[in-house]
Amino acid sequence: MATLTTPPVVVGVDGSESALNAVRWAARTAMLRHAPLHAVHAMSSGWDLGDHLGVFTLHNRAFREAGEAALATARQVAHAETAPHPLTVRTSLVSPSPVSALRRHARHAQLLVVGARGLGAFERTLLGSVSGALARRPRCSLAVVPGPQPPRSRQLPVLVGVDASSAGERAVEFALGEASRRGVGLVAISLWTDPHPETRATELTARAHRLLAETLTRCSEEYPDVDVTRFVAHDDPAHRLVQESAGAQLIVLASHTNGLALAPRRSVSNTVLHGAKVPLVIIGQRSRRKPSHDRKTPQGGPSHLPTSGISG
Repeated sequence: MATLTTPPVVVGVDGSESALNAVRWAARTAMLRHAPLHAVHAMSSGWDLGDHLGVFTLHNRAFREAGEAALATARQVAHAETAPHPLTVRTSLVSPSPVSALRRHARHAQLLVVGARGLGAFERTLLGSVSGALARRPRCSLAVVPGPQPPRSRQLPVLVGVDASSAGERAVEFALGEASRRGVGLVAISLWTDPHPETRATELTARAHRLLAETLTRCSEEYPDVDVTRFVAHDDPAHRLVQESAGAQLIVLASHTNGLALAPRRSVSNTVLHGAKVPLVIIGQRSRRKPSHDRKTPQGGPSHLPTSGISG
């Protein structure tokens, strides 16, 4: 049961169908995590001047009324999605832009959830989309929901990309926790490219298998209920992850990696974000561990194998 000290799942709201899809997914996820849901609507009627100066607000009655209506709808949708289970839903109507507002609220969240198409035409014009802007510098784990998710998808496994970075290990921990809460299996995939043609494929394959085995050994002790399927292949990471996501209910990736041999300046998570039809969680640099009441402190440190894999 959620308490006053349980970090919330935060979801961005604007009344659009895209945002309501995010609310539905966020509400169920908050319920499974025994966490409150915090719905945030940003009116884009002010400027965030930073921590020292605060927010400069332009009062606009029409913006406020629209925001209040969007939050009321979000509350109804969240309770309908989780009924008959109780869910604590808080709402906030704030003034700065959606990206600025959600980044502020993400500081105290265990997960931030947004729709894939962004939250407002003005922000899309400036930043491409809210989801894309937040994905570039996630303060906490960020979930992007691309559209409505059919109930039958809840029986599908969670898919996680495994790499040799510390963020990659946090992605595996997150994915195992989600699979356990949802009562499904986990598909852990390690994909390698060939940046050095002189390196033998058998050597890279062996490294990828070793990385996968060691990472799962460190992370899976607390989740004996999760059936893990391991998969290693030589393939383009983004393409293969999008392909494999057709049989999953959720993809989990690290936001940044090290020790990987992928094409420079290429973001796998960004490509998957635009290609996948299922929710994508990008593990932030300040990703919270699973709450203390829900897990033990993990043992072991990050892998330092010089192995190719999944890049955020």
